[in-house]
Amino acid sequence: MKVVFFGLGSIGKRHLLNLKSIVGSQDLEVHAFRSNKKSPEAIDGIKNVYDINELDSDYDIAFITNPTSLHYETLQILQGKAQWYFVEKPLFESTYTIDEFEEKDRYYIAAPLRYKKTMQAARDLIAEEKVLHARIICSSYLPTWRNEDYRESYSANEELGGGIELDCIHELDYATYLFGLPKEAKSIIGKMSNLEIHSNDTANYLLGYIDKVVEIHVDYFGKTSQRKLELITEQDTYIFDFYKNTKTVLSTGEITSYNEETNDMYVSEISYFLDDVMKGNTNQNNLVHALQILAIAKGEQV
Repeated sequence: MKVVFFGLGSIGKRHLLNLKSIVGSQDLEVHAFRSNKKSPEAIDGIKNVYDINELDSDYDIAFITNPTSLHYETLQILQGKAQWYFVEKPLFESTYTIDEFEEKDRYYIAAPLRYKKTMQAARDLIAEEKVLHARIICSSYLPTWRNEDYRESYSANEELGGGIELDCIHELDYATYLFGLPKEAKSIIGKMSNLEIHSNDTANYLLGYIDKVVEIHVDYFGKTSQRKLELITEQDTYIFDFYKNTKTVLSTGEITSYNEETNDMYVSEISYFLDDVMKGNTNQNNLVHALQILAIAKGEQV
């Protein structure tokens, strides 16, 4: 298998290591496009490419794991050079047209929360009980989230694809994974805190369905990190905590724990990409779907 990475930061390296663990290093030929030659990190077994014209045209997979603001241009460059595309979320920083990209099921946009055991438990419950209302929250404190000066991070810069509405697009994605696309969507997005950033620090959505409403809140300013889903059903109220990997039944206090490590969902996602997407079986987050989620995230028409 021959692959190329555009971007080998933390998430790119994670995908590479997981790919090696599944496929085997001996069966992988890995290229990495580098934007400059200034001391690129040496990684054993990887061929660095510094010129677009030096890219090969027979890659099995292209991993797009560079900054969000470069995704659209990167996909244009890679047209005809790869069979399949694994694009890190969010798809783009703006809702570009995707007409030029043919065979849209050959593009998979990352959505790792879908592969958590805790998320699957929530999905199982939804199949068993009628949900009347759902609340979703993802709250983090940006100054302690990044391993750098948060003011210099891409999250702080809207032009680089920063902003909580894009950083935490996972929440909108898994809402549609659980309930499908909404009939209507309303949003309030803006900057409310004193964080020294040039991007939005809060996004709030109301997703309307025929039989329920889903509330979503995401922010950069919560001092206590939270990532939870609350389901109000005809039988009870349940809270799924994606940091603690638990389900709590509100009426009784009963807690169910799910044994999973952070990397498990990424391994499951790569396995899904290899076994389902690349074999033409299913692609549950292709270009079309990811663009629909992006439009909702940015407060545009569904």
